[in-house]
Amino acid sequence: MSATPSVSLVIPAYNEAGTVGDVAQAAVESGIFSEIILVDDGSDDGTGSAYERAQDSLLAKAEPSVVLPQMKLVTHARNLGKALAMRDGLQLATGEIVMFIDADLIGLRPSHLHSMLAPLTGGSGYTASLGVFVGGRAVTTMAQKIAPFISGQRACFRKDLKGFTAWERVGFGVETALNRYLNEQNIKVRVVELADLTHRMKEEKRGFVRGFLARLKMYWEILGAWAGSKFKRYSEEQK
Repeated sequence: MSATPSVSLVIPAYNEAGTVGDVAQAAVESGIFSEIILVDDGSDDGTGSAYERAQDSLLAKAEPSVVLPQMKLVTHARNLGKALAMRDGLQLATGEIVMFIDADLIGLRPSHLHSMLAPLTGGSGYTASLGVFVGGRAVTTMAQKIAPFISGQRACFRKDLKGFTAWERVGFGVETALNRYLNEQNIKVRVVELADLTHRMKEEKRGFVRGFLARLKMYWEILGAWAGSKFKRYSEEQK
């Protein structure tokens, strides 16, 4: 491994045209990433196009001496779910470290991304990190205080995810399943507080009824992954 590991960013996204551009801009401004991979998971609101517009804008504003990360777009013909979006981004990633962040973040700053990366490169003994909201909107901060394991913001070494093969069936429970897997592998995970960061809630994206039903589905899949982790080892699963 090189003295300064290369870092890939994977952003799974479904109907996040309103926020994905700001998320991509913060990622580029951080100067951390060799590549940024957006996986548009069957969006019908122009999420992929919004990402490409952000790319064009960043390229137009960049100084000639600045080397921007490669910005890649993967498009699913239909919605396959967050876990498979993460999997497909991971398969395309080339960095020694891979970071995952959600596309619906509000208030993302380059400093948040540096904070998530620091435990993996600062000789702390940690080889993974999990970012949780602090000081953003009360409802999202409280949710992550109660259940930090559901956070979609994380970083780890790409090689450490090779043995995880449950992508096809965990759905929104992927974060819970990954936490269990890393624990099985004795990988130390540092919880990092991300100040003043929040995200758009499903009810805001889809309307109250559809958003509430989507939230129930998400919690059901998370519960299923959590319950499944009590009876099986994710690190022992085979394709």
